[in-house]
Amino acid sequence: MKLLNKYLISFAAVALAACSSMDIDDAEAISENFPEDFDGAVYMELHPELVSIQVRNYIADYNASVKESLAAEAVTADADAFAADTALLHQIYATPCYGGYGEERWQDAWAPVITDSLVCRTEKVYVQLNLWKKTTVTDSTGEEKVDSTTINLVAPITVVKDSADTTKFVSVTGMPKDDSTATEPVTYEISDSVNVLTGKNMGKSEMDTVGCDTIPNEKPGSLKPLEVNFLKNFNFIDSQDDWKKIKAVPIDTLAISLQYVMFGEAHGWAYRKCKDSEKNNPAIAEEYPVKKRYCADADGVVREIK
Repeated sequence: MKLLNKYLISFAAVALAACSSMDIDDAEAISENFPEDFDGAVYMELHPELVSIQVRNYIADYNASVKESLAAEAVTADADAFAADTALLHQIYATPCYGGYGEERWQDAWAPVITDSLVCRTEKVYVQLNLWKKTTVTDSTGEEKVDSTTINLVAPITVVKDSADTTKFVSVTGMPKDDSTATEPVTYEISDSVNVLTGKNMGKSEMDTVGCDTIPNEKPGSLKPLEVNFLKNFNFIDSQDDWKKIKAVPIDTLAISLQYVMFGEAHGWAYRKCKDSEKNNPAIAEEYPVKKRYCADADGVVREIK
């Protein structure tokens, strides 16, 4: 069922309520205005939303009559159970004369929602790196002493880390800043004699993006909040067998037929299905109040009856 504009439905509901309250004589007087080929069953088939209005109104009146006799906790528990019954919601949602959204839309609503996220990895890149190198020197007396020097490396610098412990350096390659004879990067193996200075003396570094991956994020589908609120109109607050009670709601078929005379005709509602010879007739272009009568083709397009 194609749900109509909410304002149009509101007016239709008023007209339907007026039809329901008419006495037999009034109804018969108005019925003289029906087209000769009008069929109430066909009109109801084309406009199942009118059945939906009656069902929801019936349930609203019923709930109002029993609510005061029920504990608030019981009403809340019933509402929670109704909202959790996916099979029941499915039946109501997809049935044309109740929810009217259709099976295809139900399936689409529950389809997983997949969005892509870009996840990038960053790595510390050294622009300057300072090494500590232990050396042995011989003093004037011929005695060997331990001394140290600092090696300043500048970019391009390559660092190889321990695969088992990435906080440890295996080797470092870079241009010695203070060695004017160096024409290409020099590799220093990290050992007891050569190490990397730490803290503020370590040098300069910056973060660089080394690669990005597109990661799909999948979220389960769900009904829209407005749809859920609409479905709540079909809940009998004192029953766990809502589907059985919904199907048992009495439908005033005369009121639905009379709705065409009081409202539908002037608003261009199709009252029957188009014949094969009418399937290419112009689509409706009039605005209220319309002067012509209309049919609906197989695709639901409202077309003029000539």
